[in-house]
Amino acid sequence: MKNKKIVVISLLLLVFGFIFAAYSFKSGESKKVENIVQSDSGAPYTRAHSPKFGDNKKGVVVVEFIDPQCGPCGAFHPMIKKMYKENYEDISLVVRYLPNHQNSRFAVKLLEAARLQGKYTEALDAIFSNQDKWAEVNNPKPELLWTFISKIDGIDIEKVKLDIKKPIFDEMMDIDSKDARTLGVRGTPTVFVNGKRLSVLSYTTLNDLVESEIYK
Repeated sequence: MKNKKIVVISLLLLVFGFIFAAYSFKSGESKKVENIVQSDSGAPYTRAHSPKFGDNKKGVVVVEFIDPQCGPCGAFHPMIKKMYKENYEDISLVVRYLPNHQNSRFAVKLLEAARLQGKYTEALDAIFSNQDKWAEVNNPKPELLWTFISKIDGIDIEKVKLDIKKPIFDEMMDIDSKDARTLGVRGTPTVFVNGKRLSVLSYTTLNDLVESEIYK
């Protein structure tokens, strides 16, 4: 009887230990995000967790809220790339997420998993350039994203499959969505240049606004 009690107590301790470990892991992940939020002086426009590109020699910050499944985002992507290519020394380009569509969060997780391998821009290009294949409104096929991502040179797709499960990616998207609401952003793409919202989604309007901030 005594041995039975010992076994029961041991099993209970094991279960409680597992629960505590799981809670500690989740708390640790949440703490990471919390620390990021507390250290972000540029919020709500920028966050430490966001993808950032450019040398920013002129202190010009371009922030784009995107949704990987958003058609206008895919159409606007080449314009953003062209503007960045012409001004990368002077600006910082920051990507934020507003996942409004059914498969957007999955696509963002793929992007972030690819970023851990230094393949973010390649993954973003692959996702946007193949929108017509995977993101049809009436017949979405998000599973095809695995095919497009796996074709990126040098990417470890098995590592992507593991990293995509990181809970911190969901927390990052939640922060971005909250910041979007604070800034009055409801749709994508929405662009801010040093806090000034782009009024018309065109390359000319975008480049004019960026240059006005660079040379003011």
